[in-house]
Amino acid sequence: MKPRLREPVLLANDYERLIGWYQQVLGFEVADRFEDENHYCVLKTPTGEKLGIALASEVGVEPQDRSRNTLVLQIQVDDVKSALEEVEAGGGKVTTPPMQEEKTGYWFGAVTDPEGNPCWIVSGDYS
Repeated sequence: MKPRLREPVLLANDYERLIGWYQQVLGFEVADRFEDENHYCVLKTPTGEKLGIALASEVGVEPQDRSRNTLVLQIQVDDVKSALEEVEAGGGKVTTPPMQEEKTGYWFGAVTDPEGNPCWIVSGDYS
């Protein structure tokens, strides 16, 4: 077996709203949509990374406290401060304000999308 990792999938309570938020606030584009039997959307960043969004109720999931998720999306941007401002203006929540690691100059912060899914917003290479 040679497994390959595919796009992570967020299970949404409000499918259309979450797709729209990732498009409008983070600039993702719809790469594909499947809505015949179940709702599933593949979003793509401008650099080609993919994120799936599915309707939670169709897979028998009732998301609860998403702040306790054991999986966190990590999104790299050029300007962490500006990105966090845009997330907040677009209906997300800043959970960790922008900070800079003194040794490397690496910037980071944390947000949640409108459904509470945690995301780390980071600058470039931290090495």
